[in-house]
Amino acid sequence: MKLILRSLLKLKHTSKIILAVLLICLVVRLLPYFAPIRAADIAQNKLAMQFSDRNGLPLGTLLTRDQEHTSVVPLNQVSLHFTQAILAAEDGSFYHHGALDVKAVIRASKEAIHAKRIVSGASTITMQLARMLDPVPRSFSGKLSEIWLSWRLAAGMNKDEILSAYINRLPMGGNIYGVEAAARTYFSIPANELNLAQASLLAAIPNNPTYFNPYEHWERLKQRQKYVLNRMVQEKYISEAIAARTHTEKVVFQFSPRGNYRCTTLFILVSQSV
Repeated sequence: MKLILRSLLKLKHTSKIILAVLLICLVVRLLPYFAPIRAADIAQNKLAMQFSDRNGLPLGTLLTRDQEHTSVVPLNQVSLHFTQAILAAEDGSFYHHGALDVKAVIRASKEAIHAKRIVSGASTITMQLARMLDPVPRSFSGKLSEIWLSWRLAAGMNKDEILSAYINRLPMGGNIYGVEAAARTYFSIPANELNLAQASLLAAIPNNPTYFNPYEHWERLKQRQKYVLNRMVQEKYISEAIAARTHTEKVVFQFSPRGNYRCTTLFILVSQSV
């Protein structure tokens, strides 16, 4: 009888601990909804200005005070080819999971245990956006901070708003940020005019803008483009035949990102008088 009572008391104690842990987890998970981050809170105000002559020909770009070439466009003014390419390359299940992709975390953990090293990451687009907004050390505490910020973003913004904020902040090589700035710098066209070949090349750059620099490491960029196209096939955005044809398509980048100027009154006066 005493043994039964002890077992019951032990079970009751264990149940209380489990309940307390679950309650703590629930409170922690609900906290972001008391401090949500909305699209207006992270609106990009420091933008580059582009100048053109009376015929619409580009004269140059006035960089931000931080000497960055940053442009912002709504999601509906970005080529669907690019949107699909960046989703396929960076987070294929973006619209089907929360701030964290639990399945990807489990998969990455299993691969790391099996290989005894980190084989693949589990960062979602929301987590990458959090890292852009608040770069933190790649440590355990830094990862917790990143997750917390990701939860706050997901609490205050819908998926399209998160994706829009993300693609307008993508590092695209040098001082170029965002798909619009990249499209105009590399191809002299707006982001909504990117074709599949151009879009898949641009979507390849953010993974490592220096390593995949189109002017210095073209073959590396082409290999990464092939990965992006294969991921698009896996996500059923395009067929294998289209992917193969696109990879062999000739794409011409402007020789160098020229036309970027510092903010000076003289330049503004000259540009407006042409």
